[in-house]
Amino acid sequence: MNAVFDKKPLSLALQPSRGHQIRQRLSLAALTTLLSVGSVGVAAQADTEPMLALEEVVVTARRKDESLQDVPLTVNVVTTKALDDLNIRRFSDLQGVVAGLTLEEDSLAPNASVRGVRFDTYASGFNPTVEFYLNDAPIVSLAAMQAMFDVAQIEVLRGPQGTLRGRASPSGSITITAQRPVFNELGGYIDLTGTDHAGQNIRGAVNVPLIDDVLAMRFAGFYESNEGSQVETLAGDESEYEGDGYRASFRLAPTDNLEINLMYQRMQPDRRDVKQVESAYLADASLAPSPVALDEGDRKGVMDVADRSSQDIKRTNLEVQYDLGDHQVNYAGSYTKQAVTRFESDDAGEVFSEWDDFSAPTSTATKGQSHEVRFSSSEPLFNGLVDYVAGALYQNNESYTDSSSETLLDLTSVYGFWTVNETPVVSAGESEEQSVYANLTFYLTEATELSAGLRRISYENESEILVNGNVISSNDNKWDETIYSASLKHQFTEDVMGYVSYGSSWRPGINVVGDFSDNKTTLEESFLNLAPETSDSYEVGFKSSWLDNTLRVNLAAYYQEFDNYPYRVGGEGIYYITERSGSQSVDQFNFVGAVPVNVKGLELETFYQISHQWDVSALVSWSKGEIDGGTVPCNDYGTGSPSVADISAATGGDHLAACTVDYRSNNAPLLTATLQSEYSFPVASMEGYVRGMVTLYGNSENDPANQLDDVDSYEMTNLYAGIREPEGKWEVMLYAKNVFDTEQVINREATPYLAGYRDAALGYAEVQRSSDYRGIKVTAPREFGVNFRYNF
Repeated sequence: MNAVFDKKPLSLALQPSRGHQIRQRLSLAALTTLLSVGSVGVAAQADTEPMLALEEVVVTARRKDESLQDVPLTVNVVTTKALDDLNIRRFSDLQGVVAGLTLEEDSLAPNASVRGVRFDTYASGFNPTVEFYLNDAPIVSLAAMQAMFDVAQIEVLRGPQGTLRGRASPSGSITITAQRPVFNELGGYIDLTGTDHAGQNIRGAVNVPLIDDVLAMRFAGFYESNEGSQVETLAGDESEYEGDGYRASFRLAPTDNLEINLMYQRMQPDRRDVKQVESAYLADASLAPSPVALDEGDRKGVMDVADRSSQDIKRTNLEVQYDLGDHQVNYAGSYTKQAVTRFESDDAGEVFSEWDDFSAPTSTATKGQSHEVRFSSSEPLFNGLVDYVAGALYQNNESYTDSSSETLLDLTSVYGFWTVNETPVVSAGESEEQSVYANLTFYLTEATELSAGLRRISYENESEILVNGNVISSNDNKWDETIYSASLKHQFTEDVMGYVSYGSSWRPGINVVGDFSDNKTTLEESFLNLAPETSDSYEVGFKSSWLDNTLRVNLAAYYQEFDNYPYRVGGEGIYYITERSGSQSVDQFNFVGAVPVNVKGLELETFYQISHQWDVSALVSWSKGEIDGGTVPCNDYGTGSPSVADISAATGGDHLAACTVDYRSNNAPLLTATLQSEYSFPVASMEGYVRGMVTLYGNSENDPANQLDDVDSYEMTNLYAGIREPEGKWEVMLYAKNVFDTEQVINREATPYLAGYRDAALGYAEVQRSSDYRGIKVTAPREFGVNFRYNF
């Protein structure tokens, strides 16, 4: 990390809570005692080794700078040092550091989950259960979950959010803070990584003061290329990632009480992705052997060519802070524009050897803006009895997608060839949110505080789907809702704090895109247009320091109830009857059911500074979310691929089946744990170190409707060793990720890949074929690498 610092000491910027003030007074008393022994005692103390203690971690979870140990909620912090130490280059790698957090990459709709429920972008759109922020302003998951470069700190806030920041989010928030320009310090760094999988990563930044104490700028950028998932086709086409990006930031302080931060960022990642398969008979002995036997260790796909995607993501952030003595005014605004073009195979299982992979491009353009004004007290008011935060948010998002629904036609009986019929599909949508919020904190005693807040939300969205130029779906929804939060915190001793909290949350109803039938049944519509989701969460926890602040132990337990949680069917979806121009056929789609969900869990976080050279930390998360008697779309048609007649007979003439279920609401393991440790030692005039990280994943049922994708427990181990200049000028590190080359199938499709076509010889009736292969996802392979960092 570049060794540049702000002109103000951190302690002056910190706005302490009442519990932290107690510790400050004790520290002042200790300082007075130390000074009373005279200058000789002070000189003697200076010659001794610094006191052994854990460093204070400062977070902004409650919209002010506070010690992590003073905040009455669960916050997991990943600092810039941790990002560098663990060579985290992709956002999704954070799930190996933060136990209980699941991040799934996707070139169009990445998603996240925490605390027992899943954020599925295809189901939730711009309204995730885990909200993302960049520099204090909301950001959609596609723009957030990209390459990591020049990041100052990431905070994972667990539990309902919304009465203090941005938008309502029922499961938590992830805040990303980029490195800001620093006054009066010219400096920067360059960071280089090379891997044994043809991977290369270049990151760097330069900080330039322009006017002393008034204006500074920072420019950062990255370039990376690698072999992606390292899955390749039998024909030799390979997965690949190549991306670059930059960020330009300006910081202006024209007066002592006004500061302005402006940032512009652009990233352009390109991906080629081969879907990995295994021979279908390996999981089902009743099936015939495949032409080429493949298992998870082969890392092969059978598609003709890799899926391809290109993204162009632009982001502008503006932050303004104005101090008014006892009060402060903040503005956080953003504008994001994204363009994605993707080619995704319609025949990943190589069902049709007569025809190369057919895939029409899907082009998606989105743009969004947000504006938030916040008023807060700089210091507790009314003789230290209360402080406040109040504000208003406006957000607007627009999206437009142009794609095609493709039908393969066998015309050999008429014309002697195969062809593809493309039906243009256009979907467009716009959402607008306006909300106001307020939160008050009352300091009941020196050790006890009570906080309460609310947010009033007005939300509107419009969406439309056109198939072949005809409108088949149009929605215009408006909602008004209020959410609440409350917490009671007590500092039992200087080192032990306990709290209880409550939070409600809300998400707008959703309109699911992907069923392009022009004649839908009532049941079918119920799985496409869902009512708003509501939830109530209850949490109790304590935070503590022991052994002269060398050991930190934080524990939380929670329970949360959801109504109308959008549960999206996994895998290839369910079979249903689609109807176009009076003609019926069978298709598959991931419909969504609005279901009740109950979640319970525990989270434990510990840090132990054993000595000045040795530290160890652990994070454990157990979370279980279950659908409680919810109605979901299902394949209730027996085994195999059903016909139109089969579905109609099983459902009494409906287009799809529904089942009442009681099963998991999330595919993540119930239990995950991360253990980290580092030991440093002198090497001549340098400092050497070794560190390790072990992430444990417990058993997981994955999709309860799929009997083949249960996952046994497994672990992933990363090791790092290196040498660094004591003042932090440079560092060289060797590492191995997934040291033991664990190959664990973490997702397996219930059935082999299926694909249909229409046969002219049969009156253009639909015919289904099954592949000899099924789709799987496997843990990342072992990676060896070397990293060099130079600070200037």
